[in-house]
Amino acid sequence: MTLRILRTSWTAAKFLGHHMPRLRTWGMVGMCLVMMWSVDQPARRAEGSRVRKPRAWFDAKGLCVFPLSCKQLPSSRDQLVEALIAGWHKSLKFPAADGSFISIDGSRYPALSSLKMDLGGAKMDLTKDNKNAKPKGRVESELTVGSFDLDGRPMLCDRAKMDLHFTATRARLDMEHDQAGRPCMMLSDAKQARLDFHTTRADLERIVLVTLRAQAKNYGVSVDKVEIKLDSDSGRSLSLDLHLLTKVAFVPAGMRFRAHVDIDNSMNAKLTHLTCEGDEALGPLIVGFIRPGLAKYEGRSKPVFSFPTGKLKLRDIQVHSGDEIQVAATFGS
Repeated sequence: MTLRILRTSWTAAKFLGHHMPRLRTWGMVGMCLVMMWSVDQPARRAEGSRVRKPRAWFDAKGLCVFPLSCKQLPSSRDQLVEALIAGWHKSLKFPAADGSFISIDGSRYPALSSLKMDLGGAKMDLTKDNKNAKPKGRVESELTVGSFDLDGRPMLCDRAKMDLHFTATRARLDMEHDQAGRPCMMLSDAKQARLDFHTTRADLERIVLVTLRAQAKNYGVSVDKVEIKLDSDSGRSLSLDLHLLTKVAFVPAGMRFRAHVDIDNSMNAKLTHLTCEGDEALGPLIVGFIRPGLAKYEGRSKPVFSFPTGKLKLRDIQVHSGDEIQVAATFGS
């Protein structure tokens, strides 16, 4: 989807470049919003079959891959603690410099009774480029963990915060290297897993604003305001209204995206009532080039999540929204 929309935006950019300088950057800003709905992942072929599996709306690897900082992959419990502490310190900013946020039980490495990472109070850098953080897919060693617990209550993002808690039982963690050659640890399997997420609407708007500003500044576009309205008819039915206010060379332009999502019992999300409207001086002109790409996704149904391996599956998800936004999802093999 992203590639097709980019092509549409680039066609618009070539036209606009002849009429008003720098408006070609607007197509790229629109893509920032569209990519919130669809993160294209390489389609995997089912084993023994030539039928392609449908791509998911969202890639869950950010929940499953954990940073390590070491020259060689850990071969003992102490080395694992040191590698995790150093890895998280490169990824997050902690209120204290000690390593008390990692605790491990179990003396029969690589079989551990428990692994807990308490990231509460740590600050995330939403502008950091993590495009090479995806594992290569070549497992070099593995851990088994009876009880896995990642507690990020709260995680700080600029001036916003969110609560994130991820637990798993009878988990398997694979050790490998990412596409940049850095060591990493990935949750590849678990008997049961659960993710709980909570934030406020105001904090979500701030998180999206900071993220889009970082992406748009490279194209000479300033993002001034993000307004998000989420209404959940039930735990699996959600309506989105997202309004973006920006300036291009000091000329105001706005876009409003609306959509409705229904999630079925097979954990596929269907996107309907997808619209895009423009306001302010340049908005109506811009959305005319974005609408054809968006229209291709009206009525499309795809899995909610994709995982780094095919072993984990989404079992259930419940979304409740308003001024407080809560997501509870369960996984398992």
